Order: sequence, then structure tokens, then C-alpha cells
Amino acid sequence: MSDHGAVTAFCEAQAIGLVVIGPEAPLVDGLADSLRGAGIAVFGPSKAAAQLEGSKSFTKELCDKAGIPTARYVRADNEAAALAALGKFGIPVVVKADGLAAGKGVTVATTSEEAQAAIRDIFAGRFGEAGAQVVIEEFLEGEEASYFALTDGSTIVPFGTAQDHKRVGEGDIGPNTGGMGAYSPAPVMTPMLRGEAVSKIFVPTVQAMADAGMPYSGVLYAGLMLTRDGPKLIEYNCRFGDPECQVLMMRLESDLAEFLLACAQNRLASLDAPRFSDNSALTVVMAANGYPAKPEKGGSLTNIDAAEAGGAKVFHAGTKRSKDGALVANGGRVLNVTACGNSVTQAQTRAYEAVDRIAFNSGFCRRDIGWREVERETSEN
Repeated sequence: MSDHGAVTAFCEAQAIGLVVIGPEAPLVDGLADSLRGAGIAVFGPSKAAAQLEGSKSFTKELCDKAGIPTARYVRADNEAAALAALGKFGIPVVVKADGLAAGKGVTVATTSEEAQAAIRDIFAGRFGEAGAQVVIEEFLEGEEASYFALTDGSTIVPFGTAQDHKRVGEGDIGPNTGGMGAYSPAPVMTPMLRGEAVSKIFVPTVQAMADAGMPYSGVLYAGLMLTRDGPKLIEYNCRFGDPECQVLMMRLESDLAEFLLACAQNRLASLDAPRFSDNSALTVVMAANGYPAKPEKGGSLTNIDAAEAGGAKVFHAGTKRSKDGALVANGGRVLNVTACGNSVTQAQTRAYEAVDRIAFNSGFCRRDIGWREVERETSEN
């Protein structure tokens, strides 16, 4: 997708009526601008607007200007300045590569030594250009949740909640990943908290982007920390995200394409609110051994049909066909095994039943996806 001319030519030759740009990298690279310049309808923000995900310091500065609640931070463009800035924060402290790092450029350091090592790691080039700058943030206490909204640059339409599990290990331990599983909706996002997030985070963000001459069109995925002082923005994604997208789409009853096209054509206000099932959806990521550091590729995957026979849906994230036609792992996060139920507990049970039908000897998964909500549901019964 880095060849914008080739993508544009293909869309024109095939008379494509709407392009939905899924990954963050082509958005940050400006693919939406190139397609819009050719008169092609696009769901996804411009290069300028995609800085909300492409640069953590950009988003932090926008929060400062617009009064959006977020963690206190310092930006540094060299190792010495970053190490010196650590003294302004307590422990734990959060260290982030400023640019796109595929969900792996964040360290929640529980010791000064760990924070210093993370800074040195980033400036040593582990994340390439994404590590040209570092953002150091105060650690926020609370529970994390995700809230989604569609916008055409003026109208804002809430589009569901989810809760992700970033750490690789059960009990939320180990390094951060792109996500090991998620469920939707996230009941911890009460109507009051959702309203507060819209009024204090989404609305001022969309207004600030418009005022800056870079109106935002597409999906805003807000990673939130639910603190004692209310929801605070951790970061924005400019796309639906993985694995949150899977659980949102399993619950969506409205026509997704209708909403995406309305965003692209600046007429989102003309649609009724999207409809979602009251059921819960839960997805479990099956990852290759070694993920997130050095995932093992080539592992055999069988019994996918058996996993789906009970009503689950298996989304392929990092798979391919070998020369002999066999399905094999070809990435870190390989499969998203997703199921629905009338509670998170039931959806969890069904998802893991499907996981257990799949043969993936060179892979692993967390066995506790949804644990917070399962505990809450158990205590209520």
C-alpha cells in the first residue's frame, strides 16, 4: 500500500465506490489523501489527522490545547533528556516510543532501572523511526477500557465499547502486545462514563482538529483509563483495532458499509444510531510461540472448521497457505477465536471451547481473557 499510484489506479480500474483503509501505517503515510485527490470515497483520516495515532506527542499537545484529560507527560528527542526527565515522575512510569510501533513501543516500568532500559532501548533503534522521540507519562491508576466513535469531521456517533488485554501473560503480566484478547461491551463503561468521554474527549478532539485545519474523518478509537477523576485519554487509534474490531463486528446489527460511506460523504448526521446486539462477544488471540519478541512462523493450523461448528468465528490475523496448501502461522498474532453469549462468562466459555478444538502446537493463548468481568458477573450471582 506504499505505492499510492498503484492503489489509486486499481481503484479507478475496478470502479471502487468506497475504500476502507484498515491498517494505521498507510493512513499515517497519507493514502487517504491520494485516493480522495482522485475523487475516490475513503473511510479513514487524512495524513495530517492520522497524527493522532502516528505521533503520541502530537496527541498530547492537542490534549493540552483542548483541555482533554490525559496523563501528565514529557517529550524528549534524545536519550540524555529522556533519562533526566524520569526524575519528574514516580514509579511506576510509562515510557513510549513516539511513533508507530505495532503496539509494542510501550513499557510500564515498575523500577527506575526498567524505565532507563526502555529509554535506551528506544533510542538504540529497536523501533526504528518510531523511536526518534520518547514520551514519558505518569502512571494512571484505574481500569482500562476502549470507546469507539465514528465521525465525518463534525457529527460524532458513539460506536461501542470493549476491553482489551495488552500484556502477553495471564494475570496481565509480561510485555505489552498488540492485544491478546478482548470482549464487548465493557460494562465498566457506564452510561455516565460514556457521556463524559464524549463531552470531554471526543467532542473537543474533533473540534480541535477542525480548528487546526485538519478535520478528522473516520473512526476514533479512544483508549481510556477510568480513574477516580473520571476517564482520561491514554491514546488514540485511527482504525478499529485488533482484537477489538472482531468483538464489535460480532455484535453490530446495522449495515457497517452504510456508516462508513456516510462518514466518507460527510452525511453521518442523516443516519439513525447504529444497532448492537445486547449479547457479549469475546475473542481469544492464538499467538505463535515467541510472540511478541520473535514469533515462530510456519506452525501447522488444523481443525478450524471444527472450532466454528459450535457457532464461534475464527478470524485469520497471521496465516498463509504453504506450498502444499496447508494452513500455517505467518505472524505473531495468528488467529482471533471469537464467540458470543448472553454474558461475558458464557462468551468466554464458548470461545475457549473453540480454541481447544484447534490444533496449533507451536502457539499459545492467554486463558483468562475477560477475567475482570467474569469476576464481576460471578460476584453478582
